Amino acid sequence: MQEDRFFTPREIAAALTFVVLAVLMGAGSYRTGFRMSGGNGGAAMSASTAAAPVNGQSLYATNCAGCHGAQAQGGVGPGLGITKDWSDAAFAEAVLHGKTPEGRNLSPVMPRFGETGLDGAPATDEQINAIHAFVKGL
Repeated sequence: MQEDRFFTPREIAAALTFVVLAVLMGAGSYRTGFRMSGGNGGAAMSASTAAAPVNGQSLYATNCAGCHGAQAQGGVGPGLGITKDWSDAAFAEAVLHGKTPEGRNLSPVMPRFGETGLDGAPATDEQINAIHAFVKGL
């Protein structure tokens, strides 16, 4: 028959020591953080003031790939290989206003992003140039 086993005084002392040390370390860490934050109860956080870089691949995927294909190979809209040779200004004119460098009007299906904007906001030169750079890199 097995006897009931109780904790020894040494095991109880070790467990209590562990608990006391854990509480002291936690309280000390909290106090250190409190002092370092100027006493306001937490670490001071501030939003980054630098704007995130424009991601041409992401903009292309959300605004262009549905018609021109994931790799600009064409689909509903034409392939964009020819635009690799266009200047940034010519590319912007096509994307924003639907005019090719030759003065031809693009299909009415092509959104005029100068009017509709990109991702719900007015299109910027930086965004258009980032999309053009992405297409050139394909």
